[in-house]
Amino acid sequence: MVPVKEAQPEVAAGGEPGRRFASDEFFFLLQRIDRLDEKVMGRIDAVMARIDAVDARLTARIDAVDADLSRDIDSLRTWAIGPLFAVLVGFGGVIVALLRR
Repeated sequence: MVPVKEAQPEVAAGGEPGRRFASDEFFFLLQRIDRLDEKVMGRIDAVMARIDAVDARLTARIDAVDADLSRDIDSLRTWAIGPLFAVLVGFGGVIVALLRR
């Protein structure tokens, strides 16, 4: 003979009416938790979308500042090469003049 507690899962699996292991309140709470989970996930998705939009704007702005900075550095480099070349040519001229004496 099978004890009653061990037979209950078999009876419930067999579909015998009148035997339930969960109450209606449990299923109501389970459905409520599922709805709340959907709402929370929806809000999290909305927040993540806003974060992604801010990230995209910041990335675009950083890229623009980086391009401006690169252009300014290239301009400064070009400006610095001119006087350096003039100084080197000047020293070269002085050395040539001293050697010709």
